[in-house]
Amino acid sequence: MRKYSRLYLPLLIGLSLLSLNGVISLLTLPFADLCQVLQGSGKAKMMWESLRIGADPLTTEVGATGALSEKARALLVSALHGTPLIKTAISLETLSDCGTRKLLQTCTDGQSIESVLIPSHKFDRTTLCVSTQLGCDRGCAFCLTGTMGLIRNLTSEEIVSQVFNGLQVVKREKMPALTNIVFMGMGDSGRNMKAVGEAVACLADRERMCMAQSKITISTVGPSPEAFMELAAMPGTLAWSLHAADDAIRKRLVPSTRHTTVQLRDGLMAALATRPALRTRTIMVALTLIDGINDSIEDAQKLADFIRPALAVAPKIALDLIPYNDISVPGFVRPSREKVNAFQAHLREQGFFCSVRVTRGDEESSACGMLATKRLKKSEKKVLSIASAGGGGGGGSSGGLGEEAVAEEEEEEEAVEDLPLLF
Repeated sequence: MRKYSRLYLPLLIGLSLLSLNGVISLLTLPFADLCQVLQGSGKAKMMWESLRIGADPLTTEVGATGALSEKARALLVSALHGTPLIKTAISLETLSDCGTRKLLQTCTDGQSIESVLIPSHKFDRTTLCVSTQLGCDRGCAFCLTGTMGLIRNLTSEEIVSQVFNGLQVVKREKMPALTNIVFMGMGDSGRNMKAVGEAVACLADRERMCMAQSKITISTVGPSPEAFMELAAMPGTLAWSLHAADDAIRKRLVPSTRHTTVQLRDGLMAALATRPALRTRTIMVALTLIDGINDSIEDAQKLADFIRPALAVAPKIALDLIPYNDISVPGFVRPSREKVNAFQAHLREQGFFCSVRVTRGDEESSACGMLATKRLKKSEKKVLSIASAGGGGGGGSSGGLGEEAVAEEEEEEEAVEDLPLLF
């Protein structure tokens, strides 16, 4: 029998108890624990070989790449106790003219979430934007998801299931390889720490999903300075949705904020300082620009002055400008391209790398700030019929992403490819 260190015994004991109760989170189970469930590391490796290429190990034909033996399948089925391995199912797809695909995914309780696939044929890659919560309690004034309120947190398995389903669509549609994952969909990563941490660990683990840490971006509005410390412990690039350096303006845009921007910035700096490698301290700071509210040259200068102290711990900071996507908020208008360009130019003159997201998927409500789904009543909790591939009706959802559109200052990307240019 394989021996384990004292450090690992509590995990194995916990695994045993969870098995008896039938609630093992197999999809995000640490690899060593999965080896115990499947009674061997070889079977666990084969399961993840299958999942990494978007193939369900329970349905893949025996003999195919990553296929499990009949014995391993029986062990896996037994451990699942009648529940599916993949916890979300695509119930509707909508396709934008630019190739962006919004995936409405139904959870096992009948509730729906949204994720978005964003292909970049020029750079031969696809980004998947995943949701972390059903709804959101941050209440950002420019974001449709915030109008839902928080219904519940997603589990780590529901988050990773979005990635698996994304891999299947990429494979089916012959899209560029899925290489980038951004936690910028419905919800806030900083409000669902445990599940997000487990999901990120699974994605970055070389024995599980095996994605590059630099290609995983974890976004938050920063619910507290302490939240940054927990997020910085995860293997991914951090992105802070700042939106304004001025406290009064930020409070208007992010009414749930309880800390000053300086307190949050200093918390982020302290968190980044715990990362030993400078490369892993690279961060992205996002601002949704709204005409006449936070898009003036004075606002740009305040931002530059505010961000500059962070360079002491994070030598590479990418400023990400997001022109407001209309969700019918009175008084909120997208700035003109000229104003956005002037804002960007001023920040570049101050020495910062600054990109403007090119909106992708706005005609299908897949763009930044536009994600929302209908909360199902108990009587409505039924699996939706799967739409035909590439359907562009958009009828299954009223909204799009919390933070998904594209940063494509393409002419500069190769020169700064170690910055978190995500899409």
